Amino acid sequence: MGEGGVSSEEKSLVVYPVNYKQVANVTYGMMQNENILKELLKVENCNQSPTMLKNCTQVHLGPKIEIHSEESKRSLLKKEDEERSEMLKSYRQMLKNKYMTYFSYMRSFLWEGKRNDFPLKDYFVELTVNKADLFGKKSGEKVSLNEIFSIEYGHQTILVTGDPGYGKSTLCKKIVYDWATTNYLKHFDLTFIVILRELSNKSVKDALFDDMREFSLTNMNWNLQDMRLNILVILDGFDEIVEKSKIIRFIRKESFCISHRMTIVVTSRPQAAEDIREDMNMRFSIEGFSLQYQKKYIKSIFREDDKKANELFSKLNEHDFYAKIAECPLMLHMLCCLHQSGETEKLETITDLYIRIFSLITERYVRKTNQQDKFKRGKYFVGENLLVKFGEIHDSISSEHLRKSFPKEDEYNFIMGLDILTLDSISQCDNTIRYSFVHLTFGEFLSSLFMYIGIVSFPGNIGETELLFLLGFYKDKPLPKNILEDIEGKMFSPKFLLRARKEIKLKTNWEQFCSNAKVILRYWNCFAYLRRLLKWYEFKTLYFHFSETFAFTWNELDETEYDDLFYLINYTLSNNTKMYLLLTLKSTFTGNVYDIRETFSHMIDFINVIITNNLDIFLIGLIFPMQTEIHRFTNVILNLDLSDDQLKLLKVSEDEKLVALEVEVFRGISDRYVISLEQYKTLRDHILFKSASKQNSKCVIM
Repeated sequence: MGEGGVSSEEKSLVVYPVNYKQVANVTYGMMQNENILKELLKVENCNQSPTMLKNCTQVHLGPKIEIHSEESKRSLLKKEDEERSEMLKSYRQMLKNKYMTYFSYMRSFLWEGKRNDFPLKDYFVELTVNKADLFGKKSGEKVSLNEIFSIEYGHQTILVTGDPGYGKSTLCKKIVYDWATTNYLKHFDLTFIVILRELSNKSVKDALFDDMREFSLTNMNWNLQDMRLNILVILDGFDEIVEKSKIIRFIRKESFCISHRMTIVVTSRPQAAEDIREDMNMRFSIEGFSLQYQKKYIKSIFREDDKKANELFSKLNEHDFYAKIAECPLMLHMLCCLHQSGETEKLETITDLYIRIFSLITERYVRKTNQQDKFKRGKYFVGENLLVKFGEIHDSISSEHLRKSFPKEDEYNFIMGLDILTLDSISQCDNTIRYSFVHLTFGEFLSSLFMYIGIVSFPGNIGETELLFLLGFYKDKPLPKNILEDIEGKMFSPKFLLRARKEIKLKTNWEQFCSNAKVILRYWNCFAYLRRLLKWYEFKTLYFHFSETFAFTWNELDETEYDDLFYLINYTLSNNTKMYLLLTLKSTFTGNVYDIRETFSHMIDFINVIITNNLDIFLIGLIFPMQTEIHRFTNVILNLDLSDDQLKLLKVSEDEKLVALEVEVFRGISDRYVISLEQYKTLRDHILFKSASKQNSKCVIM
């Protein structure tokens, strides 16, 4: 090549302006070490000597090298894409392996150790998930996981709410496990799960990318936005995180910077989801296990032992308390665990059941932490002296209460390590955390234990479940006098009294309890329970709760309900049984005047059907909504004089004669309940009045 000349075949070269001084320096250096130049240019068999050019405007230096910049760039990008694709493929497989390993088992709540865990694919029963409205209430039909994820949007958000113990976290694990093992989620390129209570100071975005950066052995840029990936992100436990703002920020902003094709699933307790409800495209609520699903779950646990499965079925059918708590997947899981190990055969009462549950939970903790001799064993279980403190604070458990009640660090860690508490809410002003029990009955049991050991006297407002637990503690001991005195005048449903009979072991305790308690009938199905109850104790006084809703269903009795009522009246009730009717009303009123004519007509029909020679029926008063005290009728006004406005509001004709039954609400002030004169004449002999100067009845409905 001549000086300053360029051959035609070299015209494809990219030529740059020349700095002659730099060329001279570079040429000199290259002449000093030709081998370095060959290595740098990667030219095989290069034997040409460098040429020094002077006064040239365009220079070709050394061996001829074809440089096509655009093609080279495309080749480089293609190579990067292939590397990124291969890296993504490897990362996806790593995630799947991780999920198949860590989420393949359901942990036992009662025992520690992997040998007690349950394979998720074998024992998971799909939860009852229903469409929900903006406020988290059930508003539609049941849907399956396949249906929830079948619709693909560019960017969608899904809220799943449910009470503690109803399987939200298990559902999340099942979703990521399904992504790794099944096909209905295959349209998601990547799936992430973030346990929000473990997020600490990280943002959700950081939590997602930290794992990817750790996996990447190179400095490859994970630009997911350019990769147009479809990503599923599961955020479990919105109710369990203090800084809810960073979750909201991820949903509203950060997630769009990662990918425009993203599905975000958020789980939460219903009450804690207020801040994000309007951000959600779809909302679902997890309902409790129906009887059908309870059976399905039990069969999955005892798939190789039909006898054990049928035994537990029978247990649920015979004991409605067991059936009730079995609606909660966590509680049904515990029942299955206990039955599988033969524990349920030894349990006579629900108190025995919960003593055993707490024994196993506390033993699991001390074994896991190797602190077998650290905590004192009480009458029933390890750490009883600590747990009994919940009897005082179980209605309002806050982080402040916990620190005050358990000032020692090891005691505090013991309480929190039992996993019986779940985060309820967090105060934004002072970061006070409020907790509740993973199941309401845990707190009720500890409250009853608190009463039983004598720390607190029997309260007047004790709940039914607390009372059942308390009765179960006495077993072969006589019931204390203060309990029997406080029960006197309280009304219980036949269903509750049948439960109480299972808890009370001494015959004398049962007879004393029934002689002090009263029976209240609220619904039609109460008559079926009453028939069974009267076989165990002959109650002479019954109270019937006659509400407006009840009145409207009077003509809708099915054959079974009518038969229960017929046999009760004619064959089960003893002679001289008295039934007292109580009204609960929400009727339109003006001032202190209520119109109860329509309800009264239904009551007349009811009395005409069930009245017999061995049953005396009396109407004695009212129970107001949300109250328990009976307000007795004190007087009757035969010639009722109403104002024109009252007559107009009550839609009374001028010639219709009315009567008012009075109930004293304050001293000298009474409400009036209006019926027709004809209705009064019909039921006059069945209405009992109490002197207004005396106090209202002591009877209280539980």
